[in-house]
Amino acid sequence: MTMEQKSKHYVIKEETRKRCKVFKIDETSFKRFRKLNHEQFPVLKEAGSINFPIYFRAGDEMIEFIRPEEFSPLLIDQIKTTLEKPLGQIDVFVLVADYPKYQNAITSVRQKKYKHVLELDPTLDPKVMEVFEDLSAASQMIVKGGINNLVVTKAKEAVSKLMESQLESAVSIGTLSRMILCDSTLYDHSASVAMLAGIIATQLIKTPLSKEEVELVSQGGLYHDAGKTCVPNDILNKPGKFSPEEYDVMKTHTTLGNEELIKAITKGAPIDRLVAKVALEHHERWDGHGYPFGKKGRLEDDPHGIHLYARIVMIADVYSALIMKRVYKEAYTPQKAIAIMKDLAPTDYDMEIFEPFRNMIDKSIKLYEEKEKQLDKSHLIILGEKDSFANALRKLSHK
Repeated sequence: MTMEQKSKHYVIKEETRKRCKVFKIDETSFKRFRKLNHEQFPVLKEAGSINFPIYFRAGDEMIEFIRPEEFSPLLIDQIKTTLEKPLGQIDVFVLVADYPKYQNAITSVRQKKYKHVLELDPTLDPKVMEVFEDLSAASQMIVKGGINNLVVTKAKEAVSKLMESQLESAVSIGTLSRMILCDSTLYDHSASVAMLAGIIATQLIKTPLSKEEVELVSQGGLYHDAGKTCVPNDILNKPGKFSPEEYDVMKTHTTLGNEELIKAITKGAPIDRLVAKVALEHHERWDGHGYPFGKKGRLEDDPHGIHLYARIVMIADVYSALIMKRVYKEAYTPQKAIAIMKDLAPTDYDMEIFEPFRNMIDKSIKLYEEKEKQLDKSHLIILGEKDSFANALRKLSHK
């Protein structure tokens, strides 16, 4: 990379100054730029070409790091690698005026990927994929930072579509899990949490919730990690284990997310305060060892207990995190993920919510195992008759 660390600050090398346009920024000029979501970089790599420049900030200087005519996956990887290093808070930007072009590039790649995945795996449910795509679009607007009425409207529309679709839970869970098998870059954590939480709230809890309440649970899933936009990138994207100090910083995403949402609500954003409460409480745990307050049990039984919506979202959050690949871990299969959660369940989750969820995951696994058995063997000709369909997908998706 063309940056080096010096006293915890970046020093721009001379070769970079010769290749790139570098200029000072102040509070006024900084308003011309919009920060990018780093989780979208693997998607952006596949854009082929772009019609906007990408900027890299180093301290009080901005570097026009990728011009449209220079665009390459290698340069995107260089930025991503640097962002993962513990060298302080740095970010990547486009001009505010170019942000729609950036969104169009991401959307175009994702749509092609969704189509390819549906062609690759005939066991996937197209309706589930369509709803997930809408939730993901809303999620991406949230994680970029800045909750406004446009973002809230998009989130409400996506959740309403989820409610109207009346998705079958085992099929939905199976499609989410297998989609990652085909293409991990399509997987959106908050969109997945919103869908899983909606399924749990609709079908898997003892006390029936109204449609409006289920929508709030799903919105809580979409917004639950809103505070991560305030966590430094070198911590958020760290490949290894957190130090105690880094973990303390990471834990602040719960309170920061709550604060961001309350701030937006105070300014008039039509978000229910219970959605902000989910952001605050989704890392609390059943026996009190969670954070930020160490709450335990049910709020219905104890004024210091955890809200029902947060108890639902925490289960969806953990399952989604386990089945997705992250910088510090590989993706787990649904079988492995639910086994890990089962071991943690007595101390971590409300068993009245977790047990029906575990049963639904088991049902989904069996359903998709049966779907695989029914598939035409011709899908596996080029891969060998002894290959399982899951292994075949892994090989085909990497060709």
